[in-house]
Amino acid sequence: MGQTAGTAHRWRTREAVIVIAGVAAVIAVVLGVLAVTVVPPVLANLSAEAVETDTAVQIAEGGAATVTVPVGWVVRRADFGDDTLRLSSPDAEMTISLVESEVGLEEAFAAATDASGAVTERLASGLDARHVFADDHFTAAVGSGSGSGAVVVRAEAAPGAELGRYHAALALILDGVRVDDSDLPAPAPGSGAEG
Repeated sequence: MGQTAGTAHRWRTREAVIVIAGVAAVIAVVLGVLAVTVVPPVLANLSAEAVETDTAVQIAEGGAATVTVPVGWVVRRADFGDDTLRLSSPDAEMTISLVESEVGLEEAFAAATDASGAVTERLASGLDARHVFADDHFTAAVGSGSGSGAVVVRAEAAPGAELGRYHAALALILDGVRVDDSDLPAPAPGSGAEG
């Protein structure tokens, strides 16, 4: 009987170790998933800032391109080496992502989307914007038609919101993009792009 009790005790000890190891593994997996899915957005929100006046913001660290962000918009700079600048409308219903590109307007636009039906317009700033609405997303490239360097702009509405309500806001953001201040005229008075 002593041997059977000792064997049973060893089995219970092994079972306890296996259960503890299993629980520890599950906890580690849950913490890993949380670290990957929850922590990056929380860190991005820590750097969020609502602008109090129309403010020129550099799009990429060390880059030449800027955008004039209107009053009340929230600016988020991506962490971890990502040069994407994110803007949120004051009502948080639209998010705009801006990325500086070293290639010209047409090449940057072609790399950003394969949607058809794009149009090119001259902005009040003197730059050109090639843009398209497709599948509830807005994609544009802003730059000098003949120069190199452009800014890729992507916008999307929050679930349940209509991106079409934001045409004026999109136009204001596009007109506030500067690829390189050295070759642009000053923005027209009343354009909303004063810095």
